[in-house]
Amino acid sequence: MAGPQLHREKLPVTIDREAYTPAFLSLVANALSWGGSYLYMRRFGVGVNDWRVLSALGNHPGATAGEVCTVLGLNKSVVSRSVSGMVDRGLVAIERAEGQRRLYLTEEGVALHDQLLPLALERERRMLRGFTDEEIVQLRGFLRRMHDNLFEAADTGAAVAGGEDAVEQPGSHRND
Repeated sequence: MAGPQLHREKLPVTIDREAYTPAFLSLVANALSWGGSYLYMRRFGVGVNDWRVLSALGNHPGATAGEVCTVLGLNKSVVSRSVSGMVDRGLVAIERAEGQRRLYLTEEGVALHDQLLPLALERERRMLRGFTDEEIVQLRGFLRRMHDNLFEAADTGAAVAGGEDAVEQPGSHRND
């Protein structure tokens, strides 16, 4: 019985990782998240998602889990798991008000936030080493614009399926 047909040659049109912005963004984001999780877990017993929730609640006390998801751009299951663990550890408390579950940092949560904050800021400083102040402002502006364009980017599935984007796109690579 023959197995599936295996493609042993590189495909003629592929993503050129050197020219495809989402690949670079993913590499940076993944390295930043993995490194943060490792460091924060080793030093403080929390992962990067816990830190993100702590930071969000520091800026938005009384937010609901759904609001935290929106602020952070994280899936509700990730935020729920993080909140649950931090409630168990006494870092976050839930207050029921007007039919909603509002999240607040406890004193222990504030203390952990304040311990993690300098480390997070130092990681950012090191990541931006070699950039001028103007370049940092420009980079943040580019990233904000990219973020603002995400809704439109998410809506490309119908266009691609319909063949409207059949032309070669920036970041694709023909192996001629």
